[in-house]
Order: sequence, then structure tokens, then C-alpha cells
Amino acid sequence: MSSSEAVLPRRALLAAVLAAATLAGGCFQPLYSDYTSSTVGGSVKTAMRAIEIPEIKGLMGHYFRNELVFELDGGAGPDAPKTLKLNATMSESVEVVTVDYANGRADSAVLVATATWSLTDIKTGKVVSEGVNSVRAPYERSSQRFATVRAARDAQVRAAKNLATIVRGQIAADLTS
Repeated sequence: MSSSEAVLPRRALLAAVLAAATLAGGCFQPLYSDYTSSTVGGSVKTAMRAIEIPEIKGLMGHYFRNELVFELDGGAGPDAPKTLKLNATMSESVEVVTVDYANGRADSAVLVATATWSLTDIKTGKVVSEGVNSVRAPYERSSQRFATVRAARDAQVRAAKNLATIVRGQIAADLTS
């Protein structure tokens, strides 16, 4: 078999793969596009801007709410009329990972943050989407008290941001019709 005979099947295979990719390319639509319709009417992007988020108790709740407000409306555009309401509760726990046995102190810890939430239609009271999401945020503990407090606070902020991103994605997926 000469090298020119082997090139022909490769070219035919490449052409077939490119043709299949071109045909399948029209089947996909971006989740956050203006043209992706939602189950509550309008686009997913518009529906996400119409979500009201009341205050959530606790420091983690504060960080989570602020990040979620930014994630849902993108920080741009006029306020849309609120047609959906997100109710959420936050809980957190700390797991000690390693302990320095010489002095009995924990060297590192993991913050486990959990958000339990539900998205309801304000007019009908029907639950549109709900979920329970958890994230883990590790941090180092120090013999200096302030450094440990600051590291724990930073872990709370990281966990809240991660939870907001996860919840936004789940809401967008559930709102897609």
C-alpha cells in the first residue's frame, strides 16, 4: 500500500467527522443566551433577573446573598419586576483535618457550608426549583488567634461564592424549558 492510498481514507474520514460536527453544532444553545426560553416565560436570563432574594441569617448568609444577587443579575441593567422568590438557609460546620500532637492544636481545618434553598413563583406559590448544595473550604490554623479568625472568615467568603455559583447554575438549568 502506497502512502497516497492511505491518505484518501483519512481525508474521507476527516470530511465525515467535520460534516457530522457541523450538523450537530446547530443543536446546542447556550444556557445564558437571550434566546433560551424558560419555564416561567421569557428567557432564562430575564427569569434569573426577576428573582427576589430576601436577607439570609448569619454571616455566611450575608455573603451568599450578596454573591447570588450579583450572579443572577450580573450587576447590569435596570431592575426587572420580581416574579420569583428564593428562600435559603445556611449552615456550616468545621472539620479538623490535622492535629499537632506536640501542643494539641489543630493545624488545619475544613469549613463545610451547606445551602438549602427553594425558588417559588410569587403569584402562584408553586416551587419552581429547590436544592441542597454543600461545599468544602480548607484553611490553615495558626497559634496566632487573629490569623486563625481571618483564615476562617476567608474560608466563609470562598464557600459562599462557590455556593452562589453552584446555585445559579442549578437554577438556570431548572428554568430551561
